[in-house]
Amino acid sequence: MNGVSRHHVPKIPPKIPKVREYVEITMHDGTVLKGHVFIEATMRIQDLLNDTYHFFPFVDGGEKVHLISKAAVARVRPYDD
Repeated sequence: MNGVSRHHVPKIPPKIPKVREYVEITMHDGTVLKGHVFIEATMRIQDLLNDTYHFFPFVDGGEKVHLISKAAVARVRPYDD
């Protein structure tokens, strides 16, 4: 055997569903982006901005995915699509 019991099933943490949040992002250079980010259903947008990652995925109106550097962001605000 490979040292793993056939009767032991490792616990996998439950997945928290993600929700689409529409946002308007203003970059430090003045560029304004409108689109959405995905956050866990129990999170707020500010939690995404304050986590330990330096980048976050952003999907623009044309469904193109961008990695946004948090250091380049001046402001993020939710908006209704």
